[in-house]
Amino acid sequence: MLSSRALFRSMIYPPAHLCVPVLEVMTMRMRSTLILIAVTALMGATSGSAAENRLRIEVSPRISNAPAQVRVRAIVTPNAENRGLRVVADSGDYYRSSFLTLDGDNAALVTETSFKNLPGGDYDISVTLVDMQGHAASTDRRSVMVTSSGR
Repeated sequence: MLSSRALFRSMIYPPAHLCVPVLEVMTMRMRSTLILIAVTALMGATSGSAAENRLRIEVSPRISNAPAQVRVRAIVTPNAENRGLRVVADSGDYYRSSFLTLDGDNAALVTETSFKNLPGGDYDISVTLVDMQGHAASTDRRSVMVTSSGR
């Protein structure tokens, strides 16, 4: 017969052969939770219609010193309707734009251009995908800060 102290101790500190399965169950639950979080994040990142995902841009560097060179990469889903990209750098005090032609569904997936010698300012970099009728099919934007010695 177990004393009350031994009985109490066995309730607080279970035997070693019972501890291993408990740890395995906790590990499996944590792994399942992490997998669920990852799947949810991926589903959120890929949601939306195809029209929303026709254009995505990458701009670098996001912060630089004047006179700056800012590279703009446009990732465009090939489509027979695609005719061009209107790329704009606008700080309010300074404006520069460029138009790059696309060859519909034969166009490259990635189109890259750059703005050289940008003076100091907070820039809105926008790229607009233009369709066959000359209308804006999709637009993506990024902000860039170019610091000058006077700022």
